[in-house]
Amino acid sequence: MDEKTTRGLSRILEEMEDHGAADSFISDHGIDGDETFHSFLQRHIEAKDMDRAEVVKRCGISSNYVYQILSGAKSNPGRDKIIALCIASEMTYKQTQRALEISGLAPLYPRDKRDVRIAIAINSGVNDALEVNLLLDRYGLDPLDV
Repeated sequence: MDEKTTRGLSRILEEMEDHGAADSFISDHGIDGDETFHSFLQRHIEAKDMDRAEVVKRCGISSNYVYQILSGAKSNPGRDKIIALCIASEMTYKQTQRALEISGLAPLYPRDKRDVRIAIAINSGVNDALEVNLLLDRYGLDPLDV
């Protein structure tokens, strides 16, 4: 499978006009419309060989709620909760953007001061939502609602 960026795939789609080509496109690029945030998060945690309890502790969300997300029982966590889980599981900026996209939520927006501060925290390796909230508070911005 040839790995392409979303932007590159979008450029291909701009020119596509028939559904036969769409079938090939879907097959060639391993597009899975059934991806969920909880499966994306589970895969990430397993790939990094992380301790789930540590992720729960660092995200600042009640453990019961997190385990419901991880099991798939809670399917629509809010944007801030997803961001907090991404931070706690040490996702990159790109992975965090993907998690938000999978969840049907707005990505971190480069014209929003709060989102910029969150992105910089992610890029600098902050892995605790409380630390991000302290940073946001320092700049007079709303904390992550966890």
